Amino acid sequence: MTSLPPEQRFLQWLQDNGATFPKLQGPVTTPNGLRGAVATESIATSEPMLCIPQRLLISEELCWQDPQLGPVFRDNRDVFTRDDPIMALFIVRELLLEERSFFNPYLAILPYPESVQDWTHDELRELHDERLVDAAARRSSEIDVYYRRVATRLQEKYSEEFPETLYTFDKFKFAWKTIQARTFGRRLPWTTLVPFADCLNHSNVATKYDFDVNDNGLFRLYPSATTSFAKGVEVFNSYGRRSNFQLLLDYGFALTDNEWDYVDVEIDKDRAGPRGKKLRFMKRVIRIDRQSSLDELFPPNFLAALADPVAASYSDRNDSGVGNY
Repeated sequence: MTSLPPEQRFLQWLQDNGATFPKLQGPVTTPNGLRGAVATESIATSEPMLCIPQRLLISEELCWQDPQLGPVFRDNRDVFTRDDPIMALFIVRELLLEERSFFNPYLAILPYPESVQDWTHDELRELHDERLVDAAARRSSEIDVYYRRVATRLQEKYSEEFPETLYTFDKFKFAWKTIQARTFGRRLPWTTLVPFADCLNHSNVATKYDFDVNDNGLFRLYPSATTSFAKGVEVFNSYGRRSNFQLLLDYGFALTDNEWDYVDVEIDKDRAGPRGKKLRFMKRVIRIDRQSSLDELFPPNFLAALADPVAASYSDRNDSGVGNY
């Protein structure tokens, strides 16, 4: 099987271990130029698109049960306090095992999970959103902090078993960002990587998944509500009700027409003058989504009170003819 191209080897591994996706083709280059999956036949609402057996899932539970890593996690709970470092160390170990790893066919097809954390300063500046830039910086710092904690403890207690020359920051960062970008978990007992299910791109569609219904041992993903997919179209998953802020931060992309997007309107509470005093008890940021607007949130006379006194004065002069050329 190792002589097959990576994508074919991955699909063969899935099928050999009981995964079924009879109406999906992927991972392939989709009509929009991205890697994803397309429907080979029409997929109806509530029809399972794919079924992935539990043995193919990389979950936090699996990491705790690992013969080599489980004791390390249990003996160092002050370092392994959450799922991200636990799963990241497991993935790095599996990457180092290469073809000896059961999960190698899956890990070998994973792209680098790029997001705004990887953008240059000039690219970030084009976002015109300092809060997103700050959030990206915090994410990058978080990875560095956790790697230092994990690497320091491993070198203190298990240096021969986990040499720092192999358990590098680059591998840890790849694993961490893969977990952030690809895991399922809201309706699963553990944070989990689900091979092939994580190859579907995101769109504003209605989808659902379940796990181990009637002890079937399967992860199942299917379109819900009024969603269905015609033959030949790209099949999407929904990553949840995420704004473009969250999509850029977690996945590195934004949607042109995102029904869950919003805009934050900042109001300066510290302006001098009588109009500034009217803002004393207001929140600094007003969040407006597609279901709301400023004129619905506030009466027109209140919005007029928020106008810049200097700009209003200049406008009044122009309206009266003063200062016109």
